[in-house]
Amino acid sequence: MNLEEQSVILHLSDEGRKVLSQVGVVMPDTTGVLFEVQETSDYGLWIRMDYSDGRHVLLVRWDYILAMDVYVGQIRTEALAN
Repeated sequence: MNLEEQSVILHLSDEGRKVLSQVGVVMPDTTGVLFEVQETSDYGLWIRMDYSDGRHVLLVRWDYILAMDVYVGQIRTEALAN
C-alpha cells in the first residue's frame, strides 16, 4: 500500500510514545495518534510535523508501530435493482 501523502492513525508501542514525546511530539491520551505521512522507507514512516520554527519531517521506526489505521474513503452502499 502506498502510504505517501496519506493521513494515518498510528498505534504506537510504549517505547515509541516515549521516544516521540522526548523529541517534542505532543502525545494525546488516546491510543491512536493521527499523523501525515511524507514518505516511507525501510526504516519506517517519515511523518510531517509542524513546530514553532517550521515544518519538519520525523522518522517513526517500524518497530514502534503496533498497528496502523489508514482512511481509504467512504464505503458506497447502493440498493440492488430488482
